[in-house]
Formats: sequence, C-alpha cells, structure tokens
Amino acid sequence: MGEMTLKQKIGQMIVAGFPTGELSEDMIRLIREYKVGNVILFSHNIESRSQLKGLCDSIQRLVKEETGEYAFITIDQEGGVVRRLPEGSVSIPGAMALAQTGDKEHAYEAALLTGQELRELGINFNLAPVLDINNNPDNPVIGVRSFGPDKAVVTEFGCAMVKGYLDAGIMCSVKHFPGHGDTAVDSHLSLPSIRKPYEELEQEELIPFIEAFRQGATAVTLAHILFPRIEKEHLPVTMSETMIQGILRNRLGFKGLVISDCLEMNAIKEYFGTASGAKKAIKAGVDLVFISHTAGLAAEAVREIERAVESGEIPISRIDDAVERILAYKRRYAAPNTATGKKSLKEPGEFIKLLFRDSIRFTNREMGYCHLLGENPVFLSCFAYRSTLASSRVMEDLLFAAYMQERFGGASYSFSIDPDSKEINEILEKIKDKGYTNLVLGTYNGHLNRGQSILAKELEKLKIPMAMAAFRNPYDLDEVGDGVDKIVAYEYSIQSFEAVVSLFKQCG
Repeated sequence: MGEMTLKQKIGQMIVAGFPTGELSEDMIRLIREYKVGNVILFSHNIESRSQLKGLCDSIQRLVKEETGEYAFITIDQEGGVVRRLPEGSVSIPGAMALAQTGDKEHAYEAALLTGQELRELGINFNLAPVLDINNNPDNPVIGVRSFGPDKAVVTEFGCAMVKGYLDAGIMCSVKHFPGHGDTAVDSHLSLPSIRKPYEELEQEELIPFIEAFRQGATAVTLAHILFPRIEKEHLPVTMSETMIQGILRNRLGFKGLVISDCLEMNAIKEYFGTASGAKKAIKAGVDLVFISHTAGLAAEAVREIERAVESGEIPISRIDDAVERILAYKRRYAAPNTATGKKSLKEPGEFIKLLFRDSIRFTNREMGYCHLLGENPVFLSCFAYRSTLASSRVMEDLLFAAYMQERFGGASYSFSIDPDSKEINEILEKIKDKGYTNLVLGTYNGHLNRGQSILAKELEKLKIPMAMAAFRNPYDLDEVGDGVDKIVAYEYSIQSFEAVVSLFKQCG
C-alpha cells in the first residue's frame, strides 16, 4: 500500500456501476483515469450466464491492470423479489419465505448454493442478507426481504445465511445497519427518520447484527436513515461518525468493512449530493462507497475526496485505515478462481422447488381442508409491477390469474395496481351472478395499494367460496375474514405460481 498514490487509494474505496452488458466507455475511463477498483452489477448488466462470466473476467483484467489489485464485483442477490442473476441460475425464495419453512438449514443451504453460483460466474461479493426486523407493516421497501417481525427468527436465519455465503468462499454484507424495518419511507425516494434511542435499538434492531458480527460477517451496509435521538446533527447513519465510529466500531467492536448503500438514492442525492455525500461518508468512517449508476458522479466523488484529503479535512490516516482493510479482504476473496469454497450437496432445481413448496402455504387451513376448485372457477389478479427500486425487473406480461386459468379452466380477469371505485364496480359486475363455483384472488401489496384491499372486501361479500394469495407482503390477508382461504406467496414469480397450483391440487 505504501507505493499507492492518493488517487489509487481513493479508487479502492469506490464501487461504481454502468448501464450496459459490457464495460461502457465511461466505466473504462473511470477505471483507467480514476483507478476505481470495484464494480456493482444489476439486471441491466446481465443477459446470460456466459455473457456474465465474460463480463466479470473483463472487469477483473482491466481493474488488475490499472490498479494492481483485483476488483470486488458486487451484486444484490438476496433471493425473492431482489435477484439479478439470469434465467437458468439458482433463484432462491426471499428471506421471509425461507423463514416460513421453519428450518434454518434451508437458509444455510440456500446461501451456500447462491454463493457457489456467484463464485462460478465471477462475482465475489453478495450484498446480502437483509437483517432488518420488519416491525412496520407499512414499510414500502423491506417487507418480504426481511425474515420477519421476530428478532429471534431474523437472527437465526440471517446468521445461517451469513455462514452459507462465507462457506461458499464469497464476501457478504449484512444490511441495513442499524435497521431499516421500522419506517414507512423508502430511502430510494426520500430520507426516513426513526426516533428511537440507542437503548431501544439495542433491545431489538441491533440484535441480529451483533450476532452476525460474532459469526464473522465480512461487511455491513449502512442505512440512509436519520436517528435524531442518537445523532444530534441532521446526518443519516451513512455520514454519522457517532453511528459508525462510536457505535459500530467502538461499542459493538465490528472489524469488517463498513459500506454505504447507493449514494445515488434520493435520501443522499437530493439532500446532500452524491459526491459530497461520498466525502462525508468516508470522513465518518465508511470504507466502501457505492455510486451505482453514473460514472460521472463517481469521478466527481473521487475528485472531491482527493481535495478533502489534500486540504486536511479528511486525515490520510482515515484513507489508509480503510484501504488496508479493503486489501486484506481482497487478497482473501477477490482473486478469480482462487477461493476454496464448500460445495453444496443439494441438487439446485429440486431443492429450490422444495423451498417454495415448504414456504408457500395456507395460513388458516390445515392442508387438504381448503375449498375445492369447482368446474367453473374465476381468477383475478393485477399484472406484475416493480414495487420499489430495490426490486428486480419484472415480467410485465406475467399474470397470476391467467396462469391459474390455464391449469384449472374457468375465467380470468386482471385489474390495476390500485383500482378505483369505477374499476372495482366493473370487476364485480363481471363476476356476480355468473355461476362461478370458486373465486381466487391474487394481490400484490394490497395493504399499501388500498384499491386492492377494497376489491378484496367487496369480492368477499359475493359469498362465492374464495381463496386469496398475497404476493409479496402477507399483510394483505388481514383485510379479509377467516372464511377466505388465505395463502402467503411472497413473490410474483412462476416458482410461486407453481407452488400455489400445488396447494390447490392437494385440497379436498
């Protein structure tokens, strides 16, 4: 490290992204001129498994040539609604679904399989698992990404996944410290605030993180959230020396990498500016700052950090401390084809089907005691949509209602994400007094899109034997009475649809 220039050191602390399936000219320039040493990949970078492997290889060649070190190639492959890998890859259910299986070994094996696959494709750093306790049902961005509202369950299943990733030979980052569960604001869009004192966090939100640190978590992702009863200045955790140095490092003793969430999220970009936010984050104690989409902003951040070090605003010791830590982890995890990870003995396809079958179930019926689908069922659902910027791209023509009709006959209808009274009345007219033997409704975050909840209640009044599947958050099911067969389905995907079909085939 002693021979590295200041720009090279700062470049090791930057993680940048680009919008295409091959290295863009802007990204190449960023690596060559600004010595940026790390990359984040999204679905828009990925076309196929072979293309992804080739892209990772080209990233490593260029970064090694220009910086002397291999890159951290990072990705959000949480499973469920947040997944980036292409068709044909390991695609595990999300955290809440895994917790629903009741078996932490399932979570361990899911992480081991995912980590193994990422390594084979050239990715060495997974930005998972989520350790947020989802203790606010109105949370628009966490929800099923969390293992649930119970701190013991979140701790048990989250730590099992940390062990799985580490055993696979890849880095992982637990997120979003000190907890993003108790907010109704999406930090991609604005700046949330949680008015809890440290003592309250210590009894709830911090428990999964503390145990994960004991289990050897290699990194922690900070939340873009204000905690005004802990940090007196108007600074989110990402820029708070009190939170990072005072609590995370000194009080909790965390030794791994401290990383930011994306600094192009509105919580930072709109309130502080991305480049200025990067400078403030590094000054406060962040090791890796993520500028995930815009090469120009990453270059601006390097320049701003460089000026801050040269002026003495950021001590060079802060940079050296971070880079020393980064390089230590890189030499263990970043070099391609060198990590010796454990291999899962599970056959991926069958194991993942098992996970979906074990997690997707009736919440208020014993198996086999749900309403049989008669000769003329009717199915209703909205189309898939991207409910938060954290979620993966969706198949916009995917419709649960049509999928069910193809398998059971009858009729199917679609509705808007948040239907108004006119649309609801039109749907009711299509269904009532038409001789339908059963009604199956698929909702998607209906508790947040109130039109879906109103529709569910109106359909229940028709007195047709009814089932309701909640895709994404399970809280939709609270909107209807116990006479409705209730299914938790967690994600709007073919795998979930298949598991729901399997449930109905077991009824009777």
